[in-house]
Amino acid sequence: MPNPIQISLNLLSQSNDRIIWNLFLAFIPLALSYYLFHPLARRNLFWWALLIIFMAFLPNAPYILTDSIHIIELSQKDYPLWAIIFILIPQYMVFITAGFGAYAMSLIKLDNYLINFINQKYLIVINAIAHLLCVVGIYLGRFERFNSWDLVTKPATVVLTTAQDLLDVGKLFSLAIAFISIWLLSELIKLVNNSLALSNSRNN
Repeated sequence: MPNPIQISLNLLSQSNDRIIWNLFLAFIPLALSYYLFHPLARRNLFWWALLIIFMAFLPNAPYILTDSIHIIELSQKDYPLWAIIFILIPQYMVFITAGFGAYAMSLIKLDNYLINFINQKYLIVINAIAHLLCVVGIYLGRFERFNSWDLVTKPATVVLTTAQDLLDVGKLFSLAIAFISIWLLSELIKLVNNSLALSNSRNN
């Protein structure tokens, strides 16, 4: 009979490759944001090319939220309850927190950059557009199985599929729920980040 250590390592190994790959994709836009939204960044052709890459990969960060379905899949296998509670769920909580945190931090960097050029009230519109594009990207990735690079390799297929899906009322309702959820979660992280920044400034 497998001992607890063997069970734990086996359960962890079920998701390691997926988690590492998805976190890598999620942190690409965050890494790019440090260059793109630096106060001294020059908006040349290279900058605009990187911005397009940033936008294409941004949905990969909130996409991690949908990986919670793997908790259900793995919990239905022959693993003991203690392993699901103390190994699987914490593993995915850290994974999802890190991935969505990368998304929220990318938008925080974008907000801090744009506030120097536009009125703060327009940030709401820009964030809404970002959330909307990401929700569509998440849907296409999870259910249509497209990747970010498909925008380059087969753009016509992506556009046609997107147009067809957006005409489905049921799918639009699901997208609306996802949009609200992502907006609320990102605003919560921004609020926590602002509170921590304010606390640190007071202490200093």
